[in-house]
Amino acid sequence: MALRWIPTVCLTLTAALLIAMALFHGKIAVVVLSSAGFGMMDLMLPSAWALCLAIGGRLSGTATGMMNTAGQAGGFLCTVLFGYIVHATGSYNLPLWFIAGMVLVSAAIFTRIDCTRCVDDGAQG
Repeated sequence: MALRWIPTVCLTLTAALLIAMALFHGKIAVVVLSSAGFGMMDLMLPSAWALCLAIGGRLSGTATGMMNTAGQAGGFLCTVLFGYIVHATGSYNLPLWFIAGMVLVSAAIFTRIDCTRCVDDGAQG
């Protein structure tokens, strides 16, 4: 149960901090809010990795590899889109709203994970 709610809460708070970062202006506010936001996002990582182990069972290496690949692809895509959105609109705030939305979608997805129905380690694949 905690394996899904810790990431959900952390990602929801991260989205709120990203939105605050888009709303507040000033160097100190941006540094504090971005540090808090990305720090909060990192607090969910142990639960995310534990979920991969619980869900994957004997194939947990595959599950963690898929999660890592998806995360890296998302990070790359987000970085590229951020630059394109800033170039097209001249706004650094619009991409933050977009990222906050993606983080909220991730939080919603985590609420749907049920580790009590995970793969049995002895199952034949």
